[in-house]
Amino acid sequence: MKKNKLILPKTYLSWSAMSCWMSSPGRYRREYFEIGKKLDTKYLRFGKGIAEMIEKGTYKELLPELEVYDKREYEIRTDVCGVPILSYIDDYDPTNNIFREKKTGKIPWTQAKVIKHGQLLFYATALKHSIGKMPEYCYLDWIETKEEALEVDDFWRENERAVQITGKIKSFYREFDSREIERMEKLIVKSAKEISKAYQLFLSEI
Repeated sequence: MKKNKLILPKTYLSWSAMSCWMSSPGRYRREYFEIGKKLDTKYLRFGKGIAEMIEKGTYKELLPELEVYDKREYEIRTDVCGVPILSYIDDYDPTNNIFREKKTGKIPWTQAKVIKHGQLLFYATALKHSIGKMPEYCYLDWIETKEEALEVDDFWRENERAVQITGKIKSFYREFDSREIERMEKLIVKSAKEISKAYQLFLSEI
């Protein structure tokens, strides 16, 4: 029997897309089917700004203790059990097959939160299918931020707050197990099939 072909809005599945689908199918439809405006906050913009500094190598004065690998914004295009995958890993060490993920924010990361964070497993699964070997571990680096009131004369902006780095960096070590990689593979397939079915229904109603 011929398998049903996956039809995805962007022809591939990324972690952000899969995470959006699992947390809110309605939001996913708006952002990916209807090409609506994606979630955009000052925290997301700040995180993207830090990522750009790291990629360009201009972060050292601001974050001198931050550990960064040679391969930055490392692109992975692969196939996981029939699902096209696209990932961009913050930092990748190809010699040792390990990676680092950077996170900003004022809400503390904990070891339990890191273990539950599916993005790390998604990347580990993508690496397994890309190079044929599962990474043994990774790191998540939390770059703590804070908010401070801006000194402005404009009455309408007097309560606006700026996001700033505190200088605190906490790194978490995260090991991978082949069984949880297998569970992620199944979750990727399940999510892709659900998205494909919903997308084909959406296209048929246009």
